[in-house]
Amino acid sequence: MGILEFIFQQILINLIGNSIYFLFRKLIGDTRNCKEIQDQTAGYIKFFTGLVFIFIAIVLLKKFVK
Repeated sequence: MGILEFIFQQILINLIGNSIYFLFRKLIGDTRNCKEIQDQTAGYIKFFTGLVFIFIAIVLLKKFVK
């Protein structure tokens, strides 16, 4: 079970969390490039951004798919 948890966590942090976090930063008006933003932010911010996005997606799916 530990391997699946690790894979799921890496997907949340690297794919979903990073992409959405960078999108939010760019929408706010951050002019830094992605590498500079990645170097200056902790992994937990991106991890919880991915978790929140997945939670919102699940809630929306449950609401619209009956």
